[in-house]
Amino acid sequence: MIYVLLFGTAAGAIVALRRYKVFVLAPVMAIVAASSVANDVASGHTILFGLVAAIVSPQVGYVMMAAAATEYLHFRVSGQLPMLFRAMQMMIGQELRTVYELPQEVPPEMVALLTRMNR
Repeated sequence: MIYVLLFGTAAGAIVALRRYKVFVLAPVMAIVAASSVANDVASGHTILFGLVAAIVSPQVGYVMMAAAATEYLHFRVSGQLPMLFRAMQMMIGQELRTVYELPQEVPPEMVALLTRMNR
């Protein structure tokens, strides 16, 4: 029984970490519930408690990991990181502008094609 709880909670946490929608929990709960029922039938335990635990444990794992990830990201971004990210974006943008400088004039081939199209 404890393995089903651990597996269900871990599966819910993985779904939350991958940032899947909550609806992805439905097939996860079905898989965990099926394994719990199979385990309970094989071991002779009552099915109802295992089934309820198998359905609830992925939800608990999902909620706990989603809350922890949200709190971690909020803590991480609330410091000096936005200023550093902006500075990094500016430096990368300047480098890309210098490496891939756009031509200021229209090439003669393009002018010739445009004059042909206007006739």
